Amino acid sequence: MAQSAHRPQSFLLLPDGVFVDPPGEVRRGWAVLTDGDSISAVGPAADLLAGAAQRVPLPGLTLLPGLINTHVHLSLSGGADPRSDYWNDSPEARFARALENGALMLDGGVTTIRDCGSDWHVLKLHEVAEKRLAHLPNLLLSGPPVTPPGGHLHQMGGEAAGSAAITELVTRLHEHGANSIKAMATGGQMTPGTLPERAGYSVEELKAVTAAAAQFGHPTVAHVLATEGIRRAALAGFDSLEHCAFFQRADNQLLQRVYDSSIGELIRQSGAGAMIGVAASYHALDQARARGGTTEAEQFLLTQEENTFSITRKLSALGIPIVCGTDAGTPYTPFNETWLEVNLLVDRVGLTPLEALRSATVNAAAALKLETVTGRAAQGFRADLIAVRGSPLDNPAVLSDVPWVMRRGEITKGAVTA
Repeated sequence: MAQSAHRPQSFLLLPDGVFVDPPGEVRRGWAVLTDGDSISAVGPAADLLAGAAQRVPLPGLTLLPGLINTHVHLSLSGGADPRSDYWNDSPEARFARALENGALMLDGGVTTIRDCGSDWHVLKLHEVAEKRLAHLPNLLLSGPPVTPPGGHLHQMGGEAAGSAAITELVTRLHEHGANSIKAMATGGQMTPGTLPERAGYSVEELKAVTAAAAQFGHPTVAHVLATEGIRRAALAGFDSLEHCAFFQRADNQLLQRVYDSSIGELIRQSGAGAMIGVAASYHALDQARARGGTTEAEQFLLTQEENTFSITRKLSALGIPIVCGTDAGTPYTPFNETWLEVNLLVDRVGLTPLEALRSATVNAAAALKLETVTGRAAQGFRADLIAVRGSPLDNPAVLSDVPWVMRRGEITKGAVTA
């Protein structure tokens, strides 16, 4: 949980340097001035020292925008069997877990998150956040995903078939507080009876999702595991395509990732961001990875893991924005490892540290339709800021230890010392 809290006021933040993007570099000797929940000035510290703002020395630290994670499931456990954990819990217990997981993410430097699938009760988190009853990141909540009858995560309460029913459901979600809309364009691995390698909705039905969400200005996200599902969601105009697994069923009946360059080009043309989630379930293969794959099954799974990194690399090379989303809450995917996603994009995918950092700042903000609101340390942007020891452009692993956090101008971690 957060160590300390201060209501938004005017602060002069004095780190060793500030990450400024563009151009994407750390400016040494710069400072940030906040006023309420906004950034009022960024520049050389000497130019900002005059005034009545309370000074906050951050020696040895680099200030940068708070991280953004566009794909989490706050009410899931992230353990070995989150599906069973979820259904064995009461709605009240799920809500409590969502509160705890949200606070954990804020403490780790994630100042904006999107919940990409929970029950209707979790939409009440908005009220908790607005009344400051708990320390939580800025929230985009999708509520129950729009899914075909019996489709992926249908138990959460978002089943709809046909354009009229879909439009009605999106309207209902909006009225209950959803400010992001998610659709299950394919089956999923956590819902028995659905097939991840098959599309679930027609292009017309998916267009009904994006059209209805556009009436309310909400960002849209499509769960796409199958190649055909990716194609349909790209044509339907979703803001973000999630997973992009290009799944096909292999001869051994396991799911394999087979990249299709024509679909990659279609994603580029659509203008959507791509959330692959390279950290999702990463720890499920920790032992197999350490052993180097001693069985045929382990070798197959490690090959599919490398295919995930390869697909991400190819989509990035096309100029498709790679968007940070960890799928936290799903099997072996904890809520305190948004930093791991950024690191894997560098270590395993081959992006530069700047490209990886942008996946969790400006790219993620754009996918959430918040590109003029957050994701940058710049005048007029929301005061969502973190400080780390060293520069993430030199070593992205510094994001794993965040000693200081500010959300909407409120210091939620780290003491005011001057």
